[in-house]
Amino acid sequence: MIAATTNTHPEYPPGDGAVPLEEQARRIRRLIVRLAATPTGCHLGGSLSLVELLVVLLGRVMKLQPGAPHWEGRDHLILSKGHAAAGLYAALSAFGFFDPEELVQRYNTEGSIFTGHVNAKVPGVDFSTGSLGHGLGLGTGLALGYRLKGLQNHVYVICGDGEMGEGSNWEAIQIASHQRLSNLTIIIDRNCGQNDGATESILSQAALADRLLMFGFDAAEVDGHDLGGLCQALETPSARGAPRAIIARTQKGAGVPMFKGKGPHYAVFSPEQLRRALVSMGETP
Repeated sequence: MIAATTNTHPEYPPGDGAVPLEEQARRIRRLIVRLAATPTGCHLGGSLSLVELLVVLLGRVMKLQPGAPHWEGRDHLILSKGHAAAGLYAALSAFGFFDPEELVQRYNTEGSIFTGHVNAKVPGVDFSTGSLGHGLGLGTGLALGYRLKGLQNHVYVICGDGEMGEGSNWEAIQIASHQRLSNLTIIIDRNCGQNDGATESILSQAALADRLLMFGFDAAEVDGHDLGGLCQALETPSARGAPRAIIARTQKGAGVPMFKGKGPHYAVFSPEQLRRALVSMGETP
């Protein structure tokens, strides 16, 4: 089992680091599936593909304080593929930023902070996202600002592979490379699917690692569901002071066997579909 760490500032009490990351991933997936059974459903496939990425970042790699989400020494996570809000909210609740049951009861309801795209009013979320192609530019500017101030905050940006068709991302990549922003890490959720179909049939994103290396990044490709491999990739600093990029090979709907690796982009579950999903995961409905 892979343990979480308490990489936190001593002024604040750390969260519960005793729960193994494997167990946290299981809890988060169960919660995401429950959100698909709320009245409006959720972006299910792409939320499930993110789970191990979020578990390693929030539970081991990043400097965070759930009890003080605006602590100035924190690292930042920008979920540029903001439609996967259900995945991020579920992960934040699992690591103590707010009550999971509050999330289930209020998710995407009128007046709720838990909107269907990422909302900065949610504890642990610094930036609202959802317009694809914007998060990486935001993260690049934030990382540059911290470097100019001489601060050690690190910025992590998660993009979808379909989102890499946005030209604004490649502008940000050029700037990050030119400025040698070693405090910036991009993680690309390479689940090979987007709203309109298979990513490769819409706009191929093959050889992303090679492309990013050519742009001046340190780049690596890993199994996005292998917690050990993700820990190693994300905890390895840049060897040459360059920004880093991790291409994480994932599956939409991962962790729910009834999907067989082809989870839906969006789902609104009936009670029976929820029961079947939980049973296929080995969970008690």
